[in-house]
Amino acid sequence: MDAHFFRALCCELEEYLKGRRVEKIFSPADGVWTFVLQSKGGKEYLLFRPAKSAGLLFISRVKPVNPANPPAQVMWLRKRLAGRRLFEAEHDWINLRIAFTLSPFRQPDKYRYLLLDMKKGVSLVHELPDDFGGSVRWPDLSAIKSEEDIWKDYPQISPPLRRHLSIIPAEEGSSLLLSLENGSPDKFYISAGKKGEPSPPRVWRSGKNPEIFHSAIEAAAVYGEKILFPVMERMENAEQRNLLKSGNRKYRKVLARIEQEEKRLKELLGRKVEAEALQAEMYRIRDMRELDRITVCHPEKGEMEISLGPSMTPTENMERIFRFAAKATRGLKHMERRRSEVEAEHEKFLNSNMMPAESRGGKKKHAVEIPKKYKNIPAAIFVSSDGFLIIRGKNSKANHEILSKVSSVFDYWFHVQDGPGSHVILKRDHPGQDVPEESMREAAALAALKSYRNNDSKADVMCALVKDVRKVKGYAHGQVAVDNVLMNLHVGIDPELEDRLTRQPDRESDD
Repeated sequence: MDAHFFRALCCELEEYLKGRRVEKIFSPADGVWTFVLQSKGGKEYLLFRPAKSAGLLFISRVKPVNPANPPAQVMWLRKRLAGRRLFEAEHDWINLRIAFTLSPFRQPDKYRYLLLDMKKGVSLVHELPDDFGGSVRWPDLSAIKSEEDIWKDYPQISPPLRRHLSIIPAEEGSSLLLSLENGSPDKFYISAGKKGEPSPPRVWRSGKNPEIFHSAIEAAAVYGEKILFPVMERMENAEQRNLLKSGNRKYRKVLARIEQEEKRLKELLGRKVEAEALQAEMYRIRDMRELDRITVCHPEKGEMEISLGPSMTPTENMERIFRFAAKATRGLKHMERRRSEVEAEHEKFLNSNMMPAESRGGKKKHAVEIPKKYKNIPAAIFVSSDGFLIIRGKNSKANHEILSKVSSVFDYWFHVQDGPGSHVILKRDHPGQDVPEESMREAAALAALKSYRNNDSKADVMCALVKDVRKVKGYAHGQVAVDNVLMNLHVGIDPELEDRLTRQPDRESDD
C-alpha cells in the first residue's frame, strides 16, 4: 500500500471509527483479519491483510466467511479485544502502522492499543514502539529525479511515485511534492494496469481514465473488495491455503535466522568501544600479562570494565576486537542485502498468491476455471456469454449445497416465481462487480428451464443476493425464505439456450 494513501486513510479512519465497539474478531483466510464493528445502519467489517505491497485495510458492509474453527491467535485476541471501543488513533504512516487507543481492559496496565502493522500484522500493546511516528525527512525534487534508489533513505518516495515525478512538468511535480508533505490530498485514484487489473489507490493521477474518489475510505473499499474477495474464494482450496501457510512459515524462519545473526553481529560491533578504550590507555597497560578483566577509561564513554583473553596481550586483545568489529560491519551490510532479497522474494510470493490470478474487469474470459469444491455437488455448470460462472442444482440436495457450500454472500440467486424449480447461482468475483444484463437474463432463463414453467414460452424469475436467501430450520432441502428480492425478470424460455452457452459436462448425482 502506498504510504501517502495510507496516511490519508488513517486520518479518515480515526474520525470514522472513533467510539465504535469491536463486537467480534475472526480470520476468514490465512493472513486476513476481520473486525466486526458496531454500526447504526447494520454491522460493518474492518478488513486487514498485512503485506507491504499487497496489503489491504478497508471497511466493507459485506461479511466474509467466518470459519467454524478459529485459530488460537483469533481466540486470544477475542478475549482481550471484543467489546472494547476504538478511540483516538496514532499513525506512523511512513512505516504503514496505525494504532487505535482502546477503552480500558480489565487489567488496566495491559493492551492499551490495537496496533495494525502492514509488515508485522495485528497486536495488542500497552506502549507503542520507540520508533513509532517519528519525524519525516523530505528530499527535494532534483534529488528524487536523479537518485534511482532514493526510496532507501526516503521510504515515502516509492518507485511508482518517483517515476511519476520524473515524467511530469517540474512545476506540477513541486506542487505535488508540497501537497504530499502537507498530507492534504483531496482526490484518490485507482487506475487499470496493463492486464486490466486495478492498481492500488494513489494520491496522484496515473494511467488512462482512472477512477476518481473524494474519500480514501471509499477508494480503499472499492479496491479491497475487488482484490480480497476473489482471493478468499481461491483460499477455500486446501492446496492454496497450505501453499500460502508453508510460504509464510518459510519466510518467518529465514527472517528469524537473519535477525539472530544481526543480533550477534551488533554485539560484536558494540565491543568496538572496548577496543577504543584499550587503545586510549595502551601506553599504561601494554606490558600487562595474563589478565582476564581490566578497567580502563574511554575518551567519550568514560570508565568501563572489559573482559580479555588472558592468553593474549592487551595489544592482541585490542587488535582482535577491532578485527571482529570490522567483520561485523561487513556482515551487517550483507545481512541488510540478504534481508532485502528475502523480503523482495516474499513480496513476489505474496503478490502471486494474495492477488487475483487474472484480470476480472470488463468482459470475462470464456475459459473459466471450475473450482474443485463443485466436484461432488450434483449440479450443472454453465458459463454465460459474458463469461460468468453459473451453477444450477439438479435436485433438492444440490439446491441446498450450492447455497451452503459454493456461494458467496454477494453472488446472485435466481428462482422461478410461485412454484417449484432449481436454484441457480451466478458467481461474482467481488461485491462491487457489475454483471451485464445479458448474463442476468441467461441465468434467469436457466432457472426457468428447470422449473414447472419449462414448457411455457415465457416465465417470471426472481433474483436476490445470496445473503438475502435463508435456509429455514424445519424446511425441506432446497426450501428457502427470501428477505429481499432485487428484481423480477420476465424472460423467454429457449430450449436451445443450454447448448448455446459454454458449459462444462454435467456431473451426475450418485443418489
